[in-house]
Order: sequence, then structure tokens, then C-alpha cells
Amino acid sequence: MFSLIVGILLIIFGVSLIGDFGRIANRLYSFYADFMNTGRATARTFRLVGVFAVLVGVGWVATSFPLG
Repeated sequence: MFSLIVGILLIIFGVSLIGDFGRIANRLYSFYADFMNTGRATARTFRLVGVFAVLVGVGWVATSFPLG
């Protein structure tokens, strides 16, 4: 049950980053750019992180179901 909840939360967070709902990717970039060297990173980098968050979330959801 715990892994299902964590997986769903990761999927929701990842989808919100991918879709940039509420400009969350831009706000995260602005927050971290204040105290960190961003190099070549942009707000689109956080949208890419959303893709990986969805993939990890799907893995968590898949492991929550019993085998067989």
C-alpha cells in the first residue's frame, strides 16, 4: 500500500513537471538558480526530471501489486 501511494505521488509530481502546470518547473528553476550554479540548465531540465519521476513512479506502482 505504501509503495502504491509513493508511486502515485511521484507520477502526479512528474506529470505536473512535464505539463508545467502552475508554472511549477519555472518556479523550481527560479528557486534553485538563486543559490546554485545552473550552468546550461534551464526550466526544461526540470521538465525532463518529470519524465524520470513518472518512470520511477510507475516502477513503484508496479512493485505494489503481488506477483501471480
